[in-house]
Amino acid sequence: MRRIVSGQVALLTALLLPHPAQAAMFQPAEGEEGEDMIILEDEMEGEEPAAEGQAQGEQPTGEAAAGLDELLEGEDAKEAEAEAKAAASGEVGKQEKDSEEKQIKTETKLITVIQRQRMLKKNRVDIQPQVGISINDPYVRHYSFGAEISYWLTNRMALSLTGTGFVANRTPRYDNIKLQTGLLLTANKVLWQAHLNFQYNPFYGKIAIFNQFLLHWEGYVQIGGGVMQTEVIPRFEALHDPFRTFTGGGQFTIGARLYFPTLDWFSVNFGARTWIYPDKLEPPNRGPGDIMTTGNDPALDDPKAAKDAAKFDVQFQTVLFLGLSFYFPTSFEYTTPR
Repeated sequence: MRRIVSGQVALLTALLLPHPAQAAMFQPAEGEEGEDMIILEDEMEGEEPAAEGQAQGEQPTGEAAAGLDELLEGEDAKEAEAEAKAAASGEVGKQEKDSEEKQIKTETKLITVIQRQRMLKKNRVDIQPQVGISINDPYVRHYSFGAEISYWLTNRMALSLTGTGFVANRTPRYDNIKLQTGLLLTANKVLWQAHLNFQYNPFYGKIAIFNQFLLHWEGYVQIGGGVMQTEVIPRFEALHDPFRTFTGGGQFTIGARLYFPTLDWFSVNFGARTWIYPDKLEPPNRGPGDIMTTGNDPALDDPKAAKDAAKFDVQFQTVLFLGLSFYFPTSFEYTTPR
């Protein structure tokens, strides 16, 4: 922007304004006499000052322009060469693949509110080894070892066959009562059982572990019936032999399952199972001596006679169990209805 002012005013302005962007050129205008004129050139707003040795608004020419072009062409060639080397060595593809895998891992760690059911069991076979311990008999402790085989009719209902063997031992409380009070307890132990059951899963939920992954769980109930065998623990073991009773009964189970991420063929099961059955206990008048002196019947020394004289009584046996389920086939697929 140009403006013409008098020499005195322009000189005063140049002295008072220290702005380095303003330049004053004193030159007398042609056709004017007796008064000095100057032309002030102000930089346009936003315009950068010219480089040293180059007028403002001029482009580099000659050797300077040629050198600048060579410098830019050299930088472009280096970048193109570096990209070609990276592509040839596969680093670009590897970096893209690594980035994609990291993104997938990050997304899979996110916990969403609505998720698909973790395990589908329809038309699959579940083989489950089990171990357990009895909790309701203070005098005889039972340890159970067995297995359960289930066929899943739907994802919630199954038919199963349970077989269990038992190892029983008298507890210290049994012997303490005998020594402290002189009383002999009447007790039986369970040898084995086999039941056919129906199972239903009415409950389903999720548990967040440290906000990193989810454990899916199911709660189920099971009812069934079958056969079992028990054995009497004689009060006078040195005198009498035990007898066994083959009987039947029912069972009721409350349990739960835990499903783990990425395992489509495995779950951990736990619960409580109660057997209800009629059983024969040792007759109360089976002991040493005779009827006249002790009230005991010597004929009951024979196990068969003692079994015939015994009466059935309702018994309960409750066991806490832990099982590991293995599903076959080992995988499943989700299907979306059309």
